[in-house]
Amino acid sequence: MEFTISLGIGGWILLVGGALVVGVIAQFVGAPRTGYEWLITAVAAGVGALFVSEFVTAWRTFEPVFDGLALVPALVGGLVVGVIADMLTRYSTGGTYSGRSLSA
Repeated sequence: MEFTISLGIGGWILLVGGALVVGVIAQFVGAPRTGYEWLITAVAAGVGALFVSEFVTAWRTFEPVFDGLALVPALVGGLVVGVIADMLTRYSTGGTYSGRSLSA
């Protein structure tokens, strides 16, 4: 079995741009404790989108495909992995999603 990534430059630009959008949106939700939480979320969303779009071959039949990037699987993979990474980062650093402290 051969693993290859068949994205063109347009697919890479869309993948990185979408991951950055997910990260920036996550930074503005609730009360994060670090200024770089968006970066962790964006990297995780990008890796998730790339993995699902390129390596889960059963999902490559979903249309549309833009420059080698399967859009629907990439969106689902990026959002799932990005949200999980954001939740782990947010709660491990003491941030909240409600803007209020979690102490009783």
